[in-house]
Amino acid sequence: MEISKDDKDIKIVELCQVFCDTEAVLIKSLLASYNIECILQSDLTRSVRPYIIGIYGATEISILVSDRDFEESKEIIKEVKNDKEIHLPGN
Repeated sequence: MEISKDDKDIKIVELCQVFCDTEAVLIKSLLASYNIECILQSDLTRSVRPYIIGIYGATEISILVSDRDFEESKEIIKEVKNDKEIHLPGN
C-alpha cells in the first residue's frame, strides 16, 4: 500500500470531548455515516479502574478527526445538536 504525499500531511485534531462512551460511539457512528473517520481516545483504561466508570459513569473521551474533516464534522454535530434528535455535549 502506497501512502501519498497528501496523506502524510494530515494532522489529527480534537473535535470535542464527551464523558460517556455511549455518546462517543454515537458520534463516531454519525461521522462514519458521512464517511468521516475518527479516533476515540481516553486516558482512563477500563481494565485499570473499571469500578470508577461504573460508579460515576464518566470518563473523558476525546474525539479526534483529521484537520481536513474538522469543519465538516463540527457542522454535522452542530446540526444534529440543533435538531435535538440526540444529546451531544456543548462545544
